Amino acid sequence: MALREDQILRYSRQILLREVGGRGQEKLLGGGVRLVATGPAGLTAAAYVAAGGTAVEAGAEPLSPGAEGFLVSAGEVGRPAAEVLGRVLPDVNADALPPRGTGRLAELPAEWDGEGPWVALGGDGTRGVVVFRGTGGCAGCFAATTATLGAPPIGALGVGLGALGALILQRLLLGLGPALGGCGWEAPGVMTDLKIRGCGRCG
Repeated sequence: MALREDQILRYSRQILLREVGGRGQEKLLGGGVRLVATGPAGLTAAAYVAAGGTAVEAGAEPLSPGAEGFLVSAGEVGRPAAEVLGRVLPDVNADALPPRGTGRLAELPAEWDGEGPWVALGGDGTRGVVVFRGTGGCAGCFAATTATLGAPPIGALGVGLGALGALILQRLLLGLGPALGGCGWEAPGVMTDLKIRGCGRCG
């Protein structure tokens, strides 16, 4: 897929990054993610992923209180995410439609299927947490790790966690970074490592 002139202009800042370039931007445009999220962490991630050119397909889950922000107004809380995001994401970036791809971006708790990449947004009681799996990562270890986590934080911490989750998803789509991992988000700019739990097969 060759980039159009308007796309070269739109994504010029990403294309100038050594890790992305023109071919990487084509990968981002060719990728897609299914979103299972109703709060600020997931919606922030969706906005950043869509702005980067990757398609986002939302589910039918109703938007939860606290979701209102730059994508969602207070009057849209309780409405299906697919309905609201289907209306507002084209204004963020028309390239992020139609839905395609097998990636998954979800707020915990969630179910996981498809080839990947997978990005989970959650919390462990003291911090926000992102757990991720590329197509080559162990699904069992991913499941064992996410099973110990709860829902992501709300407020500013949730928004920051969503931005971090979007960045990690984009790196996975570009084939960068480890195939499995996780990190904590304790405060703006304060990241910590998260230990991945081994599954029965990996130990």
